[in-house]
Amino acid sequence: MNTDLPIATLIQTISQELHRKYQNELLCTQYAWWVLEAITQKNKAMLLAHDSISLTHEQQNTLTNWIKKQVEDNIPLQYLIGSVPFASCDILVEPPTLIPRQETEEWCISIIEQLKQLGDQPLRILDVCTGSGCIALSLAKELPHAQIYASDISDTALALAQKNAAHNQLKQITFLSSDLLQNIPSDLQFDIIISNPPYISSQEWQEVDASVKEWEDPIALLAPDEGLAVVKQLITQAKKHLRPNPALQKYGIPQLIIEIGYQQGAAVKALFEKEGFCNVIVKKDMHSKDRIVVGCICNDKSSGRA
Repeated sequence: MNTDLPIATLIQTISQELHRKYQNELLCTQYAWWVLEAITQKNKAMLLAHDSISLTHEQQNTLTNWIKKQVEDNIPLQYLIGSVPFASCDILVEPPTLIPRQETEEWCISIIEQLKQLGDQPLRILDVCTGSGCIALSLAKELPHAQIYASDISDTALALAQKNAAHNQLKQITFLSSDLLQNIPSDLQFDIIISNPPYISSQEWQEVDASVKEWEDPIALLAPDEGLAVVKQLITQAKKHLRPNPALQKYGIPQLIIEIGYQQGAAVKALFEKEGFCNVIVKKDMHSKDRIVVGCICNDKSSGRA
């Protein structure tokens, strides 16, 4: 027999169970809502419209199973649900491809808003290390006039990114198999290159949660040389594939955008400048931590102004 349970009580119970795995109380509450929304196929507003809810036997079993898988097997909740919202897209997630993070979504949305200042001006944008395709797809959805390219070294990731393009009904994306820009044709030039590359150092890896270590692809996360090896290659290679765009300069829109670790801002800024990029800025995320480094290719009229 199904029994009506107060929504608040159910959320509190789920949150307490998840607290055995996650120490952050706010995160546990957020995950509790995500679990309940996914299991009942109702969003938070729909659930809050009722004081209580009755779970079917199947839903109760799923709830118990999902909590166990997270707490005991370290499976990320996102993999259990099967998708995550990212900007204006619904991104399917499958192990071991990297799960899109909120910090990445934040700067991606910001870049999109900047690019909307250009109206319908055609742009060619490359997303390197595309993974699930979340960045490329968000750009394609919000900037339908732009030519979007997405590359990755992992065939598994590329297959998921293509699946996500179909899932979000986006057709103007060209997918390329490439180790960074190594396999990108030398004559293919871009207005903007964006990347969320591997940047976690071996030392930082020791502190990474088991749910990440055991389920997400370390190739998409770990990098030698204090986490900077891949970023260094990317900056060097990107310079050869960027073309001048006066409109971007006019609006102060960067041409190379790279996500970084929170302790890497100064080092990556120096790498940008060493390769001759101008207007290099380290930007912080919602937690006031260094999150991306941006820059533009220089020309004779560059003033060095940010």
